[in-house]
Formats: sequence, C-alpha cells, structure tokens
Amino acid sequence: MAKKTREGYWSEWARNKSYKEVVDCLSGMRKKVFNAIDNYGPLSNEVIASMLNVYPHQITPRTYELREMKVVEFAEFGKSMDGTKTVSLW
Repeated sequence: MAKKTREGYWSEWARNKSYKEVVDCLSGMRKKVFNAIDNYGPLSNEVIASMLNVYPHQITPRTYELREMKVVEFAEFGKSMDGTKTVSLW
C-alpha cells in the first residue's frame, strides 16, 4: 500500500525546486544581496550596502533584478538609517 502524501506536498516540492534553481544561478553581487536579505531581512538598500561595504547605488539595481526574477519581494516600509526618510524593505 502506498504511503499517503499530505495535501500540498507536491506543490511545495515544485516551488522549492524552482526556487533553488533560480538561487543557484545567482552570482556576484546579486548573490551577496540575496543572501543578506535571506539571512537578515527585511532590509533596505542602504542597510544592505552598509553590510556589504558598498554604496547604495550599487545595491539598488541588484534588488530590482532580484525582484524581476521574483526571488525578492517588498516586505514593508521602514526608516532610513538616519531616520529621516521612508524606505522600502526587502
């Protein structure tokens, strides 16, 4: 008799497999940005830049690319490091 698989198992398996394939193809700064968000998120571009010791304008295109690839999404609004402006957190 075959073991019963819980409902949703195969869709979760397919999602996880697809996610891993996309993440495995990341390289360079994209991978660093993704790992920062994955490990410590939600984070702003400014905070990611600070963590990676680069300028925010080097991070913004990478978060855009990751959003276009659908591996990163908007999480919430937050405040900039100096607390003066509203920023997006990923």
